[in-house]
Amino acid sequence: MNTHSNTIVSQHTTSEGLVVWSRCGCGRLQMVLVPNGSNGRGLTAGGHDVQCPHCGR
Repeated sequence: MNTHSNTIVSQHTTSEGLVVWSRCGCGRLQMVLVPNGSNGRGLTAGGHDVQCPHCGR
């Protein structure tokens, strides 16, 4: 595991757009939805550790 960046765990297409699950070097999971089209708003869920300099990147 690369401890200095996020690692993509899985990604798949849904009717809403592309869902990407990634894991930070500190071990936290994050999910990002990249919506179809240009008018949609993205959605992010998952942990962010303020002590980790890599979370949220």
